[in-house]
Amino acid sequence: MPVGALVLALALTGCSGQPPGQSAAAQARTFPSGTTMHAIQQRGEVVVGVKYDQPSFGLLNPLTGKPEGFDIEIARLVAEDLTGSPHNVRYVETVTSNREAFIEQGKVDLVIASYVVNEKRKKKVSFAGPYYDTGIAVLARRDDRSIRDAHDLDGRPVCVAQGSHSAEVLPKVVPGVRLVEFSSYSYCAQALKDRRVDATVTSESILIGLEQQNPDELRVVPGYLEAEQTAIGFAKGDRELHAYLSGLLKEAVRDGRWGAAYRATVGKVTGQRPKPPEITL
Repeated sequence: MPVGALVLALALTGCSGQPPGQSAAAQARTFPSGTTMHAIQQRGEVVVGVKYDQPSFGLLNPLTGKPEGFDIEIARLVAEDLTGSPHNVRYVETVTSNREAFIEQGKVDLVIASYVVNEKRKKKVSFAGPYYDTGIAVLARRDDRSIRDAHDLDGRPVCVAQGSHSAEVLPKVVPGVRLVEFSSYSYCAQALKDRRVDATVTSESILIGLEQQNPDELRVVPGYLEAEQTAIGFAKGDRELHAYLSGLLKEAVRDGRWGAAYRATVGKVTGQRPKPPEITL
């Protein structure tokens, strides 16, 4: 019996077996044939594109072989709501430059990978959220106090990820910057430590994790170049999936699941109280 059908049967018969923190209403949720949600329930797992190299958001644990972080907790939340178990997720590693392609090619159901919403991406995929508000910031070496804000990057080599929103925004804010592009921000962090570049620019959410990994060598420079929204990406025009994901995120903010996911991941690093986003997409 498919997992979705089993969950429904348990809910209707009043059996226990309800995962901690999941409502009976969520377990009894059903969807019309032909929708993405129904297909996921029939398959018994949700396929999610995630990052494997971003501390606090999506980082592969070498001991378990599984990714961990805030993005991962959001993926688990979706899986639990649709299938009855947060473990029913098949993770597919994505990098910044292939997220739209993975969605368009049907390799994943969702992308939950520090995926910042912008107009260029919205032409190819749809978004639900945001589930995290952040902004474009600067990561510098701790021993380099010459960088106080983004304008101090003028004429200097700065690392960005290929295909990233930051690669488009930074030259507009600092026209004289010299962009150095790598496939991931873990490579950017290493280039920064090796002094091949003077800074790395991307979402502060990513930079916080890199600073956490290298507290004696790297620091996040205060201030944003631009505010950003991180959301769930999926196939363009899937209105039923959009309505479902938006509703689920709003529900998770209201009932505390969003806050619990934040405190277990990002909150441990920042020490800040969670500030839930407004689900407007």
